[in-house]
Amino acid sequence: MCTLMQKDVLIEYVASVQALIACKTPRTGRRTADQNRIVEIRRFLYDSLPEDIDFQVVVDECNALKQKYSKQPSPDTPCS
Repeated sequence: MCTLMQKDVLIEYVASVQALIACKTPRTGRRTADQNRIVEIRRFLYDSLPEDIDFQVVVDECNALKQKYSKQPSPDTPCS
């Protein structure tokens, strides 16, 4: 369960992780499994009531994805 404010924080955090993944992933025209997962998380957040969201579970999963992609070098064309 989370509060409305925590839900808002999660939506912002998911957006930043999604942007990081997009910047660090070469464009192939197809989503990776991690890109699909972050989209699923985003949709879940938008579709769910705050009471139905486990704040820490979402944060932990986003942290794992962020850590994974923070270590990767950017592809040849940097994000702007």
